Amino acid sequence: MAPSLEIDDNKSLYNDLRDLCKENITYFTTDERNCSTAIANSFEQLFENVGIIKPLVEELRNVCHLYDFDPSIPGNGYRSYVRVVDLFIAHCIKVCNQMATNRHSFFFRKSFYTKEIESCNQVMSALVLCIENLCLLIGWSEPGMLFAGNDTAALELMMKIEPSKLCPFYGRCLAFQFNESLQPALKTIAIMMAAFSEVYYNENGMMAKANTAWNCSKYMLNPELRARRIINVIQYSSIHFYKAFLFLGETELLKSLPNLVSPAVAVNRLVAIPSKPIKYMKPNGELFELQPSICHTGPASLNVRLIAKTKREGMLAESPSNGTLPEPCENLIIHCHGGGFVSQSSSSHESYLRDWAVRLDIPIMSVDYSLAPRAPYPRAREELLFAYVWALNNAAFLGSTAKRIIMAGDSAGGNLSACVALKCIELNIRIPDSLFLVYFPCAIAWSPTPARFLSLIDPLIPLGFMTNCLKAYACSPDIYQDNLYEYKLKNIAKPKNGPNENITEEVESSEEALKLIHDNEEDTATSVEKTISTNEQRQSKQFSTIITETAENITSTITNTFMTLTGGITEEEISDSEDALNEVVEEKPLPMDLPKLPDDPFLSPYFANDDLFKHLPPVHIVTVHMDPCLDDCVMFAKRLKGLGKKVNMDILKGLPHGFLNLAITCKEAHEGSVLCAERIAELFKEIEKSES
Repeated sequence: MAPSLEIDDNKSLYNDLRDLCKENITYFTTDERNCSTAIANSFEQLFENVGIIKPLVEELRNVCHLYDFDPSIPGNGYRSYVRVVDLFIAHCIKVCNQMATNRHSFFFRKSFYTKEIESCNQVMSALVLCIENLCLLIGWSEPGMLFAGNDTAALELMMKIEPSKLCPFYGRCLAFQFNESLQPALKTIAIMMAAFSEVYYNENGMMAKANTAWNCSKYMLNPELRARRIINVIQYSSIHFYKAFLFLGETELLKSLPNLVSPAVAVNRLVAIPSKPIKYMKPNGELFELQPSICHTGPASLNVRLIAKTKREGMLAESPSNGTLPEPCENLIIHCHGGGFVSQSSSSHESYLRDWAVRLDIPIMSVDYSLAPRAPYPRAREELLFAYVWALNNAAFLGSTAKRIIMAGDSAGGNLSACVALKCIELNIRIPDSLFLVYFPCAIAWSPTPARFLSLIDPLIPLGFMTNCLKAYACSPDIYQDNLYEYKLKNIAKPKNGPNENITEEVESSEEALKLIHDNEEDTATSVEKTISTNEQRQSKQFSTIITETAENITSTITNTFMTLTGGITEEEISDSEDALNEVVEEKPLPMDLPKLPDDPFLSPYFANDDLFKHLPPVHIVTVHMDPCLDDCVMFAKRLKGLGKKVNMDILKGLPHGFLNLAITCKEAHEGSVLCAERIAELFKEIEKSES
């Protein structure tokens, strides 16, 4: 799963790039054609930056092994940045070789290559700044500790970097740190985000919606314009924009993809758990009554999705229709989806869950918890605990005996899964037999880590989005609302009537509990019927209309883009001077007035005391080298290991945070999903072995 070029500890690449720079400087200095001087100057600056960054990278390379979870599993944020620079050096060598090959040609596109080498030089300058800050961070942390000791000063290092210096990471060099097979998908997401922002903020009225295909084309053909647009969106947009963009994955078109490419399953149904107290018999024989969550949004039924390869005896309380059904499965997986605590659902994670269900032949119950900012902490954690206890009482309904239970979660879902396990320990409720956690944050805090510096260059979870998600989930509604629009959109137009929160509010379940929501006859699609108020219907219709119109435009983007390209439009024709938006990125860092987050172990499981932490079940963690949450995973694993707990970890190369959601579009992401299924199977075998 590693990138095609293995360059770990290959220091000679730095010298190779400098040699190429010198050779190109000599060539273009003597070339009398237009733009040759600009190219030569860019190569001179790149030559100098490589000389500056090389000793800084070596400083990190010499100490990064001290922060690993285990010598056999190398990985932490310092290592990641060393690899980022190594990969970028390889990228620059590729560009230089292309120029050397084509520069003698009559058709040599000097303007194009000038922009390419200028972009490389800008990225290298920004990487120099990041590496310098990381070298400072090492001095502020205890040996082996990835969470900074001086939180405020470390946070300033991250947030004082001017957005203009980060633009190149979202332009021509976007996603260079990931596998080549993933780069087109990540660039497409960036293009869609830039185009969607015009629709969302309703710039130019209906023209923006009508010209979505053209907008995608211009952001594809003009990487600099795309970069400036994305940086402004990251810097100034509220959490509601992020929610709306991610909600595109919930449209009917994208929700139908699993039916086309994922394995068929016998059961794929939504079940609504009534908002009523649950009586549960604790392992010690004590009768316990668990109340449903009512915080923030009041009582409401809780939806869970049951996915299973095989219909089993007692599943969904249905009578056998054709012969005898298999006996209930002894195993059960309780899944909690990611999405930054603010977006997505079991439906958006259905593609890989269906694959897991088929590979493992184990029922999977995925929980659709309430989302922030409407339902911040602790609503989601309380709902997941409620669903877990309900599953213990109703295992037969899920086609399982629940003899062995693994709680699995990715990203925000991993955090919630770990928090619920700790809450079970505190309440003396049966603890899950194992935890399977994927690229999850264990500390909801502003404490920077070297891996969190990756959010400065990450196309999926950039720093502005990450801080907004944490505020939306961890802050109380009154505090969050006070800070909601503190980043005002200066270069991106607001809606004419001001920010409309209604269009980005998810439609919550009604108070009336639905016992069961049936599939269609083939059990491949889910029909969801909910009773909602007239007010909610109006909000839902408004939101649905905007998303549907946007999705319809974006689905035609690929076809229209290629039509545009074949129509003769070139990158040079979409010049900066002709940009309708005239994007300008201010030389202004993100503000530092971030609200204080609570030190709550059921919000940040890493903060739990040893008395709770040491009772956690065996844990397996899967994460990736280029993930801003990598150090959270490493520190969580190191703490478990220090307490003598059983913990294992995989750190995958070349994949981004959220790769599970890309499993149907990329071979390497699919292989990562398959690895996750294999690790879950191994956990069940270990549990079974421990029983004998």
